[in-house]
Amino acid sequence: MTSLIPQEFFYHLGWRARGFHPGTHPTRTSGGNADFQSYVPFMENPNPRRIDLRATLRSVPRQLMSRSYHERSAVAVYAVLDLSESMHFSGNCNKFKLMTEIVTSAAWSAVRNGDSFGLVACDNAVRFDLFEAPAYRPGLAEEIRAKLLISQQLGNSIDKTIQPLTATALPLAAQLLRQKRSLVFLISDFHLPDALISQTLSSLMPHDVIPLVLWDSSEYSNIPDWGWARVRDMEGGGESSLFLRPGLVQKIKAAYAERRKNISALCLNAGVRAPFFIEDTFRAEQLTRHLLEAN
Repeated sequence: MTSLIPQEFFYHLGWRARGFHPGTHPTRTSGGNADFQSYVPFMENPNPRRIDLRATLRSVPRQLMSRSYHERSAVAVYAVLDLSESMHFSGNCNKFKLMTEIVTSAAWSAVRNGDSFGLVACDNAVRFDLFEAPAYRPGLAEEIRAKLLISQQLGNSIDKTIQPLTATALPLAAQLLRQKRSLVFLISDFHLPDALISQTLSSLMPHDVIPLVLWDSSEYSNIPDWGWARVRDMEGGGESSLFLRPGLVQKIKAAYAERRKNISALCLNAGVRAPFFIEDTFRAEQLTRHLLEAN
């Protein structure tokens, strides 16, 4: 298995971290020397190097003043994965491999930023064979990439002829996350019932959730206007024949456009960040722009 350097993206928190592991994110804990907090009496921060003469002269009553700063710390970054049947679809891209590329990129970016990275994957159940507790080790991204690709090669643990793979366990993923607020990338094609999406987003409310929506353009664009097509319901199972015609093709495209609006509305109602749609290929710079513009 070849080792590739993952794409790196950058993120910014709109909230103050709570942790003791040194990192790059502002906290509300006094200490450090990066984020100025306020001027305080010298006895509250008895560090001669931080005495401020101007603040001392302005103080009433007159007393020796020093500068106080906030610490900076690391946070836990997670990827929560939907491993339902539709996430194994392959058209203009292979969704599972695209998801693996994104997860590898997230792990690489988090560790390089001084944060820990963890992984929770779900289909009909939480996939403990793929679970990764948050860690800082340098080789984590490649380890996770190898684990996911091996999982794809071995196939799923559930016999799909008996029970199709769904994502009903997604709301349970929150139980495996740390209680402290974390940055969570929820990766799915969101071809899920609205109730399940809302339940999942609600379960992740204590965290900063970034929905990443993976779509394959062959699902809804470049569809022939005429002809027979064999279609398969990847979530519910079963196949059927469909006669394509211009009116039906337009309905399919309109349904995806409406679905895009609906997913955005569900995220807005849940109070999470706006979803980032990824079609066929992943570009880290576009995700960086999305994350930085959102704050």
